[in-house]
Amino acid sequence: MPREQFSLKLITFLSGFDGFTAYAAILGVLLVCGLGVPIPEDITLVAAGILAALGNISLPGAIIAGLIGVLVGDSFLFFLGRIYGHKVFTLPVLRTFFTEARLSLAREKILNNSKFICFMARFLPGLRAPIFLTAGIMGVKPSIFLLLDGSAALISVPFWIMVGWYLGDNLDATFGFVLEAQKSVIILVAVLVLGFFIYRRFKRKVLATPAKSEL
Repeated sequence: MPREQFSLKLITFLSGFDGFTAYAAILGVLLVCGLGVPIPEDITLVAAGILAALGNISLPGAIIAGLIGVLVGDSFLFFLGRIYGHKVFTLPVLRTFFTEARLSLAREKILNNSKFICFMARFLPGLRAPIFLTAGIMGVKPSIFLLLDGSAALISVPFWIMVGWYLGDNLDATFGFVLEAQKSVIILVAVLVLGFFIYRRFKRKVLATPAKSEL
């Protein structure tokens, strides 16, 4: 099934709940997303905003449920990697979703700068789960991970929920905006990452210049 069609079905499915069952459905789907299952997390958060727009749940409740869902899912993967190390890849379920290519890319990014990538991973669909798992395996401090991931979640979760809340009365408009916003976010993150590494390289050259002049 094409990703766009699946996303629309997910929005329609979640929009049918209200009250306690709505919160439970949001949390459940987000926890599954956090395990690396290829379900669009951003679309799930948009659906939570739509539920708030329809009056099925409150807007603060949607944001709280969204934050809890993504942080618990992220932390589960991180601590799973931290506790079991590389043995975690012997689990059949994880072998299915975490391919060697995804893990190699995550490992490379973490080696370059663990703190920076743990923050930016929240804005990278498809990479956030393997990055969080690999961060745990490679020994990133839990306090650093929780601080960075939590800070990023405080930006991304309310943003996507507010998109659903603001455009909630028009599914077609909401879905179209989400697709364009996801592309824009990815481009922005790519520009920030590129700028960060250019800055790091420039800074290293500046610091190395005096040492060269003394020789």
